[in-house]
Parts: sequence; C-alpha cells; structure tokens
Amino acid sequence: MNDLLRDVLVGPATVLVFCVLVVPFLLGVADTRLLTPLAAPSYLILLAMTVVGSYLVPQYLFWLYWPPFLLVCYALSVLCSGLYYAVRRTR
Repeated sequence: MNDLLRDVLVGPATVLVFCVLVVPFLLGVADTRLLTPLAAPSYLILLAMTVVGSYLVPQYLFWLYWPPFLLVCYALSVLCSGLYYAVRRTR
C-alpha cells in the first residue's frame, strides 16, 4: 500500500502528466514563438482559474495565479496517475 501511495504522489506517471501540463505552457509564456497546441489543457485550466478568481477576488493580481495553477496541475497529475495505477493493478 505504501508503494502505491508513493507511486501515486511522486511516481513516474505523476511526473509525466505534470510535465505534459506545465512544460508546454511555460515554454509558451517564456517565448510566444514556442506556443503549441500541447498547452491547450493548461490554457483551459488557467482560464477557468482566472474566471473564478476574478469573480471571487476582483483585485487579485494575475501573477498570483501561478502557485494555485501549479497546485491544480499537480492535483490533476495525482488524479490521473491514481487512475492509471488503479487500472493497471486490476489487470
């Protein structure tokens, strides 16, 4: 059980999904020539967070969305890797 928990929290699947969500988005933010359709899920996550954040706290500065964005991406990575390991375990 401890190995499963460790794999779900920091395993290869978690790292891979987190990198797929964050790296293309960071490349697009760093240089607009590096914008790629791979960053579309991240743009949707940030868009949803921006809409909710500007509704709840209108004076919230945009650069303060980065820590919650990274946390949401990590949570989605843990969820996806948990599903992956659950399916893999049942086979």
